[in-house]
Amino acid sequence: MAGYAAIGAAAILFTAFSIIFQDSIFRFFATPRAPFQTVAAPSAPDYAAPGSWLSRPTAPAGKEADVFYIHSTTFYRRKLWNAPIDDAAALAVQRTIALPNQAGPFQQIADIYAPSYREATLYSQFTHKYDGLAARRLAYSDIRRAFEVFLGERDPEKPLIIAGFGQGGLYAMGLLNDYFQGEINPLRRKLVAAYVIGAPAPIEALAALTPAMNVCDRPDAVRCVISYVDFEKRFDEEMERIRLRALVWTPSGSLDSIRSEHLVCVNPLSWRTDDVYQPAERNLGAASATGIADGEPPPPIPKAVGARCVDGILLVDTPKRRYLRRGDWFGAKWKPQPFNLFYYDIAENVAVRTNRLKEILKVEPEPLEPIGETVEVVDSPINKAPH
Repeated sequence: MAGYAAIGAAAILFTAFSIIFQDSIFRFFATPRAPFQTVAAPSAPDYAAPGSWLSRPTAPAGKEADVFYIHSTTFYRRKLWNAPIDDAAALAVQRTIALPNQAGPFQQIADIYAPSYREATLYSQFTHKYDGLAARRLAYSDIRRAFEVFLGERDPEKPLIIAGFGQGGLYAMGLLNDYFQGEINPLRRKLVAAYVIGAPAPIEALAALTPAMNVCDRPDAVRCVISYVDFEKRFDEEMERIRLRALVWTPSGSLDSIRSEHLVCVNPLSWRTDDVYQPAERNLGAASATGIADGEPPPPIPKAVGARCVDGILLVDTPKRRYLRRGDWFGAKWKPQPFNLFYYDIAENVAVRTNRLKEILKVEPEPLEPIGETVEVVDSPINKAPH
């Protein structure tokens, strides 16, 4: 009997230890076994091939805009720092969870271009040392190449939306840094907005653009950035980690780690940047689109949560429906959630902004191209007519 009691006590202690230190245990088992430099990178995607895209229109669908969507982290293995684009487990998460819940809100108004890419493994988000940064730079190199193909295929006259979630939000900020600078920039002129969701977006990074890019501070603002990282109150440690460990792109294309006192937080229940609490009655609809066929709208779940911005983080009420609560067991909080708390709020808002930009473009004069090199005219004597 004493032996059984000892075994039972040990089991209880082990369970308690696992619960208390579950995040540390998960990170340990997610840590790649070898340095980045010694691990061969997976083959680069060929973006001319259909298999390198999760979604890519094959023919014009007559939609109002184009969205370039970058999915969040779906690769959790420790064998590699970057995912092969044909990894079966990651692909399953991308197609059944990430794409329908993250890109789904944009599908009614926009054609969706969603590249597969050699995403950095989940552990990368816990380190700002060389290995983690190098993995993210490699992933971003794929996004840049996919974006070039996207630009070559799309109608340049259509409004454009950038949407990045989680890790993809960091790369969305990279695109703004690399492709949307300059006083006269046709991409910037056609930009509805950049939706950077689930990734910290320091205001300093937007201010560093030329000219500075605005935060979308009203529901119909365009050519600006929307960002929020949402958590329930019980994730206070994770919220603080986000505040302390933001990354920004430098003009040279490297990544710098900063502690930002000013993260962008746009409340999707009001589309304002203030800290006023917005009750659940403002929530047009959460949704769980997991597994739903491409193009099919999921059933709306109105009034699911209230929310307010607190020190750069969107603090959301704990949903009454358990299946709308962020997972917290052994890394679940860092993985794509099988729902979107603001699915229909985003869907309505992106339509409002797209229509607003189209109205502006109708009356806004085309910008003049800058004058090229000037040629100096040398003075010459006036030829006088002979007498």
